[in-house]
Amino acid sequence: MVNIRFLLCGIFTLFTSAALCRADSISNLAESNSKVIAHPLIQGFSQMFFGLHTDNFIELDEMKQNKLTQENNIESADSKDFNQNDTQSPKIKNKTSQNPQNPQNLPLASKPKVLLIMDDLSKLSQIKALESLPLNITPSIFPKTRHNAITPSLAERVINNGKSFMIHLPLEAQNFIQKELEPLKVGIDKQSLKEQILQIKRDFPHLVYLNNHTGSKFTQSKTDMKNLLEVFDELNLKFIDSVTIPNPASELLAKEQKRLIMQRDIFLDNQTNVAYTKKQLQSLIQKAKKKGYAIAICHPHPSTFKALTQMQKELNANLELVSPSELENFLRENNTLSYVRSPFF
Repeated sequence: MVNIRFLLCGIFTLFTSAALCRADSISNLAESNSKVIAHPLIQGFSQMFFGLHTDNFIELDEMKQNKLTQENNIESADSKDFNQNDTQSPKIKNKTSQNPQNPQNLPLASKPKVLLIMDDLSKLSQIKALESLPLNITPSIFPKTRHNAITPSLAERVINNGKSFMIHLPLEAQNFIQKELEPLKVGIDKQSLKEQILQIKRDFPHLVYLNNHTGSKFTQSKTDMKNLLEVFDELNLKFIDSVTIPNPASELLAKEQKRLIMQRDIFLDNQTNVAYTKKQLQSLIQKAKKKGYAIAICHPHPSTFKALTQMQKELNANLELVSPSELENFLRENNTLSYVRSPFF
């Protein structure tokens, strides 16, 4: 049975990989993923394979509570049969009467941890608008340029308010010309790369986390991404992949180097209208509840601010919005060293 299961798992993986690798954009990736999920073969195998696709999902306290409830029920029925040297069962037993409002004294249900990033920030008005939202959103600010020298002061304002910030690092794209921002380009030598990143760190002395702005060309280059990650390691910086292509090189490097690289799960506002953004926020809630954590990216569009304002109560009720370091610590504490990125089954 085990051999058959692994054989079928191999067929399943080949089938899904072939379908998803044909996607050449984020929208096509989502469309391909939907077709794969809807295929009868996948529908038939999904229940069998579910456990194999959730190795790095984090079980929330709500799930643990159900598990402990079942264990405690077994204990109540068969307590005479327990070995008194068993340290687990007496521990559960002794807790059952400590709190009359919570008879089993089980942990309260946790909310999934979500890092919500707002990219493309370069103006004081954008930072002020973000501050007005009753949501813990992490601003990702553009590096200082000759066209805009105020961005370091924006980061200092965020720090002084007790919040975290990131730098939105421009990387070379396939078909996108950036007029004011000079991206890091494919083929740059490692020393030049280090000098540019070091200058950004000088401009932003509290900097720890960076995510890529565009980068569909740069992030598919394994050599350039390897150099970038090595420079980040040397400067005590950390990379969060915005995932602007279906299969970024960071995924392969993360596996080869056995390192945790956090990745974007969902863009919230590819369409700049309120209804679409609210729909994506609902999807974010579901994805986060599915695996216990998620990363979402949005932008300073008026429609995005409106959607976030309208859904702030629902977001705070269902999610714990955290900083980059809080999410990373949560993942490491739960031994999740391989980030599971959506779309997933």
